[in-house]
Amino acid sequence: VKVAECNGNQGFQCWNEKCGAGVTSPPSDCYTGDIVCQHGNGECYGNLVETCVKNATKEDASKYMPFVYCFEASGDASPALLNKCAPMFGLNPQVISSCAAGPSGKALMAKDAKATAMVQGRDYVPYITVNGKVLQDTSLLLYTICYDYKGTKPSGCPF
Repeated sequence: VKVAECNGNQGFQCWNEKCGAGVTSPPSDCYTGDIVCQHGNGECYGNLVETCVKNATKEDASKYMPFVYCFEASGDASPALLNKCAPMFGLNPQVISSCAAGPSGKALMAKDAKATAMVQGRDYVPYITVNGKVLQDTSLLLYTICYDYKGTKPSGCPF
């Protein structure tokens, strides 16, 4: 994130005020420069890996979410976990690592950031919607998805 006025420790907060949700005319450099993540470099690395996996699986959640679960299970998204989890789900860790470290990963992160910034009313995380309705209580996620699901209920649904 380049926004010229956003330097130092308040980079994320500054960027969010200038480029985040609800900003109608963001500066042209909101999605250029170094990537800044709310929780630091570790989060940025994890986000880059996950957006590259999402891209490699053609955004098929049934393919990328098992990887994400494995990758985040210990709470420490690391190159070692990438190397462990990627092959388990038919992914090449070197390809994902190259994406995450290069211009492709940066472009995919910018795409994700733009999509997130466009969500109207989002002012906290996690901000979850199910069928267009905001889920206020994240502990009800499974129940809400199962209740709203119109097909045959998956085995994981409690009812």
